[in-house]
Amino acid sequence: MGDNKSSALHLLSALINENRHALCTKMEEKLTESSLYFPEEEEKKKGLDTEVRGSFFSMVGDAMISEEAAEPKKKIEEWAVQTAYNSIDNNVDLNQALLIMPMYRDVLEELIKEQSTQQGFSIDTAFFLYKKVNHFLDYAIHAFSYTFVAHHIKALELAKQEMQEISVPVVPIKKGVAVLPIIGDMDDERSEYLQSKTLDRAAELSLSYIIIDLSGINTINTWFAQHLLNLIHSLQLLGIETSITGMRPELSQTIVHLGITFKGVPTYLTLEQALSQSPYMK
Repeated sequence: MGDNKSSALHLLSALINENRHALCTKMEEKLTESSLYFPEEEEKKKGLDTEVRGSFFSMVGDAMISEEAAEPKKKIEEWAVQTAYNSIDNNVDLNQALLIMPMYRDVLEELIKEQSTQQGFSIDTAFFLYKKVNHFLDYAIHAFSYTFVAHHIKALELAKQEMQEISVPVVPIKKGVAVLPIIGDMDDERSEYLQSKTLDRAAELSLSYIIIDLSGINTINTWFAQHLLNLIHSLQLLGIETSITGMRPELSQTIVHLGITFKGVPTYLTLEQALSQSPYMK
């Protein structure tokens, strides 16, 4: 790096630190012009106030002239992660959050453009300054976005797991007897979960007999039919007798078409029939 670039870099770093409050004002102006403007009290709650923005500008300014790259990046990453969690905690949605972060880039690029004109920097020097600033901004935006998206993926996975648990309700109706009502469409993943969860729950309840009710499902595909057959065989190996109810004509035709048979498994048209006719209910 030549002396001219070094001087320009130190000048820009100093200007960012000295004018961080003015830069924050420009951020506020951009937010006001957009649909993302928050009232002052809301900004403080959401971690978007002047103090938070000013600290970020100072971090970028210091990072630009730091001889040690790891420490400034660590501070910027910590700021981005904390800001992401503040946004999440205060219900700032992902679309809003991802539009706010690039505004920091716009404000700093405007400062570089202004100083390049005033100081007479060459195109090469101005480009060098843009690249230096954007390096740290990209790092912050990546850390912020990754934290935000990872949190939502985790929340979705948790919600999915809770939905799966709700969708496999092994309902005990008397000692050693339970009903497994299956509701909705069954994909491969849900079918596998159904099999493992039912076996665990059946062992936990010390079941002798389980009624699998299919009246709540819309269609049967190959994967589900095979998983259902595997489930019945696994239950039988545990010494648990099974029966199937709710086998509507269209479901039975599909199963026959798929070439899968439930030989030796009692079937009933309705759950009421299974409850009234099964010897386990006597």
